[in-house]
Amino acid sequence: CEKLVIDTQLSSPKAPVVSQISVGDILDVALQPGAGGVLVVVLHKGQLAGGLASPDLQRLRECMQGGTQYVAKVTAINGAQVKIRISAIGA
Repeated sequence: CEKLVIDTQLSSPKAPVVSQISVGDILDVALQPGAGGVLVVVLHKGQLAGGLASPDLQRLRECMQGGTQYVAKVTAINGAQVKIRISAIGA
């Protein structure tokens, strides 16, 4: 879990929150109960920035439920598209 790194982008980005984000920002990755089970979400200063879409999402969720904490570094912003790199804290 410590070695898991995911390059992806925010899904369903929230425009009011995304407008406050800059390249290089470190965002929080959190678990949130949702309609289809537990969702992995990305937060900026406690506000929902968006969700995640990745083939590695199930693995990430399992690692987080096991206690590994992750952050998302903003690598690029193109309009509403926000690219992020998710990695374990301290990895």
